[in-house]
Amino acid sequence: MVHGLLALARLGNTATTPEPTDLDAMLADRAAMWQSLAAEQHVILAVTRTTAGRVWAIPGALEQVIDNLVANALRVSPPGTTLTRAPGAEPHVIDQGPGMPPADRERAFDRFWRASDSHHDGTGLSLPIVRPLVRASGGEITLHPAPDGGLDARVCLHPLAHGLTRAGDGSPRPTRATAPAH
Repeated sequence: MVHGLLALARLGNTATTPEPTDLDAMLADRAAMWQSLAAEQHVILAVTRTTAGRVWAIPGALEQVIDNLVANALRVSPPGTTLTRAPGAEPHVIDQGPGMPPADRERAFDRFWRASDSHHDGTGLSLPIVRPLVRASGGEITLHPAPDGGLDARVCLHPLAHGLTRAGDGSPRPTRATAPAH
């Protein structure tokens, strides 16, 4: 949580520019880091193997994003369930916890908000930390119901094949890369 708050504070105080990031390597690193904690909680950490490639992201942001999403998912996943991390230019973290009603899924991004029926520890800061990091990288994060119950946190990022420009408000916006003439 401290690293996330520091990243959020730095994001607000510095001009950051998304850089090419190897999403495959980052996801493999994070999966290796979380594997033993998941095993201790009798939760299977499954990573769908596809090639994600390189995406635009603020340096260090995606590690914070994935760590917060996996920590949240482990917090709500009962023993004997599977936590799925599906890579791609839109990585997902899918848990088998209690899920959230539609109104709560948007409120979950408010600082210090916690569902009234929450029976789990937490500060209500992880998703409010994640959203600005994803947006500063030119992406978006959304929460959806998972197919078998639980929550599907989707992080939509821009592949390296697209460039980024700054909009009038200073936020990164993707532009189509032009193909070279043959």
